[in-house]
Amino acid sequence: MSPHAVIAVVGASGGLGASTLTLAIARRLAATGPDAVVVDLDLTRGGLEVTAGVEHLPGQRWNDLGDVRGRLPPGALASRLPTEDGVHVLSARGGAGPDLSQRAVQDVLGSLAEGPARLVVDLPLGSPALPAVLGHRPLVLVLAGLRTRALADADAAVAHLLDRADQAHRPVDLRLVTRGPRSAARIVDEVVAHLGIAHLHHLRDDPHVPRDAERGLFPGIARDEVRRCADAVVAVVDDAAKAS
Repeated sequence: MSPHAVIAVVGASGGLGASTLTLAIARRLAATGPDAVVVDLDLTRGGLEVTAGVEHLPGQRWNDLGDVRGRLPPGALASRLPTEDGVHVLSARGGAGPDLSQRAVQDVLGSLAEGPARLVVDLPLGSPALPAVLGHRPLVLVLAGLRTRALADADAAVAHLLDRADQAHRPVDLRLVTRGPRSAARIVDEVVAHLGIAHLHHLRDDPHVPRDAERGLFPGIARDEVRRCADAVVAVVDDAAKAS
């Protein structure tokens, strides 16, 4: 597996747009290279496919994968998911969450990670699948706001991720993505020094993003702040691949 073949986006606080950023990264990966698979690990609802605007497309959802045992042939599962322009989306089908064992989730993630498409995961901090994701040595993006409460959330999120990686004896590449109306360089520098992880990008608030979401557009299409952030992530992934 090449470096950063798996990317996980973790929102340190709610409402920061982690799902939107996850989808935009997958879209930009698919636009510049092989296909991408984006996986929603909030299994209590089917929000990601709605954010992507692909809920009307045919294909399998988490609800259809409860009987998975063992690894599937690489690439076989991705081809059965709802797909738009090279991005395959795995989400729960609306309403109540699917009845899935952690073994099924682990085997599905393993199968997708071994396929030709790059894997981008929308990973809630409290997800039971966190150890399985860390097992693939992902690039983990911690999306954090810059207000006082949001910074406390980021501190707790980074500590939790490092602790779980240490328990699993797995190295983890954590990068910080800040979110807010504008980047205050001094504040960002202080946050980076405190958290001890590299700052990858500042995602500025952009009124075009919620407007396009209401129109059902797949994130990462428009030339907006989310796309610019996604492109910065793709550049890190591509640089790691070239260096390997």
